[in-house]
Amino acid sequence: MLPKKPELSTILLKPNLCLPNPGEIGTTTSFALMDALCSYLVENKVKKVIIADHTLKKVEDFAGHELLKLQDNYPAVKFVLANEQRYYIPQSLEGKVLKSTELLKLLSKVDLFINIPTAKHHSATQISLSIKNLMGVIWDRSVFHTELDIDQALGDLAEAVKPHINIVDCYHVLLNGGPTGPGPVINDNRIFVSSDILAVDSVVTSRYNFGGMSSSPDDIGHLYMAYENGVGEIDLNKMNIEKITI
Repeated sequence: MLPKKPELSTILLKPNLCLPNPGEIGTTTSFALMDALCSYLVENKVKKVIIADHTLKKVEDFAGHELLKLQDNYPAVKFVLANEQRYYIPQSLEGKVLKSTELLKLLSKVDLFINIPTAKHHSATQISLSIKNLMGVIWDRSVFHTELDIDQALGDLAEAVKPHINIVDCYHVLLNGGPTGPGPVINDNRIFVSSDILAVDSVVTSRYNFGGMSSSPDDIGHLYMAYENGVGEIDLNKMNIEKITI
């Protein structure tokens, strides 16, 4: 997982930090997972770890949030709540509907990009996992909901933005009432990991009844659009899924 020269490297961690809620509500990435990742990276002498997201609330609303404690616990860790346009740069894309956007500048400046969504229901897309979490690295998200087919736009975004690793947090899985909650939560205390963003989302989709229903990956619009765009694998029968117990 680490770059060849961690002591010279900068790693970007992108959790879901949309709301100033504790992880057990299931709307944001769990502190325990983020703490474990930061500890691992620091112990392996990574030069700098940046935790960044474009939140749904004002920066001041996150004062005292549990995840912000990580930069106090680990001197190599820095938090960036990228809620101002100056953090983004215009980018032309070749998507079917998403032709341009403004991407987080940090994406082009780091050596490793780790995408760390929490697993939750979403009222507009049924699920919010790794691909949906990419909306936190763009400036204008409103066009996805108001001007574009959101499923195709997400499929296009997944084609353009490629995390090196995706870690889906299933410590606290929000089954309904997402993306903001409250809703029923399963405390499953597991993670799903893959370099294939579509494959990991497909596996997690098949494991939980988001929105009160059982769904196959190709039932989820933005997953299928990502597959059509050649982003990754959607067929569970073609995946090598390995269970590791610690």
